[in-house]
Amino acid sequence: MAEDIERWLMFTHWGSYLKGDYIEVGLDVTEILMKHLEACQLEGRKNTVLENIDSFDSIQKEVLNNRDRYRYYEVTFFNPSVTKEIYVNRLVISDAYMLFEEYDGLKVYQTEDKEINAWRTQALLDIFTDVAGHPALEELWMIDDRRAFMGKPAYLYRPEPLYERVEGGLYTLDAKEEVTRLVEEFEAHVPREWVIDYLQDRLGAESVQEMEGGKIRVLFYDRELMKNKVGKTRKFLRTFERHVDEYLLQKGIRLYKGDRS
Repeated sequence: MAEDIERWLMFTHWGSYLKGDYIEVGLDVTEILMKHLEACQLEGRKNTVLENIDSFDSIQKEVLNNRDRYRYYEVTFFNPSVTKEIYVNRLVISDAYMLFEEYDGLKVYQTEDKEINAWRTQALLDIFTDVAGHPALEELWMIDDRRAFMGKPAYLYRPEPLYERVEGGLYTLDAKEEVTRLVEEFEAHVPREWVIDYLQDRLGAESVQEMEGGKIRVLFYDRELMKNKVGKTRKFLRTFERHVDEYLLQKGIRLYKGDRS
């Protein structure tokens, strides 16, 4: 870890919608990650540490037998996709969010070799897709500036005042009821096919895929992780929000009823 620059490789503010026990869902995510990465340390509250992890069962047993210590926990992994130096990732689980972090400022995705960049990007996408396939995860983003998305299409509609609360940490859980209502109304009034056609027209057919469980996967980058094809994804999503509003206005429907000022 030559540079101490934290970036999120994957994240979700699942406290705003997750139905179920976030500790157990987090353990499921841990097990999925262990198919791709080598878990080396588990940390909980009050300096609780489990090292020399030999199996997922040891993590599961420790967390479930000591839930009060692991209401917030972290699992550290070695990532074998980088062989010339130690490359560490960390999974963070709390009631409000899940983060999968790294600490070298995405340096490993910016080598001079485009083929290495593309290969490592694909390896991350494989992990991302595997995690996002969990039925309890309705929204998952890849990279903290949103290079890819997998989840229900409704979560691409992100009125800024609401999602400032969702992503603020302190208010994530408070926004749950409003997020759930917005998702339900989006799904009731915006056809899935309309969303997919909209995204494919602007990103290319290869960048938008339908997945199981009513989810879609959307790539905002072009082969290499650092090549964002839409400039700033947040700006793209604001444009998408405006076009959804215009589409629904023709039907006399106002989807988001909050203050946008």
